[in-house]
Amino acid sequence: MPSQQRQNPDMDRALSRNHQSMVHDDERHRSPDLIGVRTESPEVVLRDAYVSAKDIAVERPLPLAGAPPVNFAMVAPGLYRSGYPQVPDYPFMRTLNLKTIVTLVGKDLPHGFQQFIDGNRIKHEIFDMVGTKKTEIPIKTMQSIIAVVSNRKNYPLLIHCNQGKHRTGCVVGVLRKTSEWDTTSIIREYTKYAEPKVRETDVKYITNFKLSDLRSAMPISSKAPLVLRTFYGMVMLVSFTVSVWMYSGIRLLQVLTTV
Repeated sequence: MPSQQRQNPDMDRALSRNHQSMVHDDERHRSPDLIGVRTESPEVVLRDAYVSAKDIAVERPLPLAGAPPVNFAMVAPGLYRSGYPQVPDYPFMRTLNLKTIVTLVGKDLPHGFQQFIDGNRIKHEIFDMVGTKKTEIPIKTMQSIIAVVSNRKNYPLLIHCNQGKHRTGCVVGVLRKTSEWDTTSIIREYTKYAEPKVRETDVKYITNFKLSDLRSAMPISSKAPLVLRTFYGMVMLVSFTVSVWMYSGIRLLQVLTTV
């Protein structure tokens, strides 16, 4: 009996280890990250694509020159967001090879910003966007902004306001709606960058925004010009063929009448 009592705990521990190993193997096979499967779900973006100034300076140092602007992050490949860039941020911004900067603040440019834009041949779009704290954002203003920000021909692109929180958050929120994100994930992302000053007016604006208002502003597919060119080409070809056929018929008729 004493010998059996000593063996039972050993067997229990062995069974426990085997069970844990099986559970670990099962989780490993089910985990998309471990087998290299990537998704574009909001959860993945919010977990992996967040690259803030704190991440770069403290948690995840990257081999890049200088420091990023306040509240800097990647929204999507080639699309970035931040607060208003300052002189110390310019070395980092050069590494992004920006083609376009969208400014959501209609105020005088800070010292050196215009020189930085001109020196790097960056297209600068300025929108005097009023935040939801004062009044609702005019739909025409949002249409114009989204038309620029959603057009990949303008990438790499940086969109910013003063702190990269409220106005930028509203624009990114609308952009997420065009990507069919659910409202909960959109508000969670907005809150991450707006804290500790989350504005209920922003949350209400993003929640109630209707995509139907953006239809006239979305960029036309690049296939449209090709389709139009093909259509007009076929029309010209048919017209030329008919002209040749009519001319040949007239000539043949003339020959037959002379004979």
